[in-house]
Amino acid sequence: MKHLKIESNLLVCLLIVSVLFQSCSIYHSDNISLEQAVDTNRKVRITTDAGDKLKFRWIENEGGRYYGHTKVSSGTSKKLQSLGVIGKEQGKLYSFGLETLNIDKIQAKNYSGSTLATIGVSVVGLLAIIFAIGGVSMNNSDYDFL
Repeated sequence: MKHLKIESNLLVCLLIVSVLFQSCSIYHSDNISLEQAVDTNRKVRITTDAGDKLKFRWIENEGGRYYGHTKVSSGTSKKLQSLGVIGKEQGKLYSFGLETLNIDKIQAKNYSGSTLATIGVSVVGLLAIIFAIGGVSMNNSDYDFL
């Protein structure tokens, strides 16, 4: 019985931590231009004509050419490299030229919406865990869950 209690406590703690560190990214629904993406200096999501969603930390304009910066190990970096898009490594970031992409839509990250969604998901998840623990404790009164 003691072994089950220790495993249950560990499982509950892992679930709570995973819910609390859950992060949501929400992007504005309106389409912006590359110039606006450079000016906002925010994270952006670019959707290509093929439907690929590529996330960049920021977009910059160097001499009339646009570059998107993303982490070397990110899914965007791996996707672009598999498509044969040429880029250059700059420390932990990779810089890709965007002129070869057929861009359908560019969306800037909505930081306030992302923060509210993360807090909302965390609170709802935490409440669900608390109610689940309370329900188990009520059904099994001789079992001290926490």
